[in-house]
Amino acid sequence: MIGESINFMITGMTIVFLFLVIMVLLLEAQGRIVNNFISQDSMVDTDLKKNDKPNNAQKVAVISAAVEHHIKETSKK
Repeated sequence: MIGESINFMITGMTIVFLFLVIMVLLLEAQGRIVNNFISQDSMVDTDLKKNDKPNNAQKVAVISAAVEHHIKETSKK
């Protein structure tokens, strides 16, 4: 009886391990396929150029607008 339970345990653990290995391999293959179809340029906003970095005044303006928006949204409640 103990021998059967050990055999059942080993069989179950082997099946789960093989399933996980196959799942990892399939997910890696899927990631490679998706990366081939999606180019990095399509994810970047076309208005900004790679060398065009915002200056400090633009950063301050964006942060100020975000803080004002947050204050307006939280004060409504």
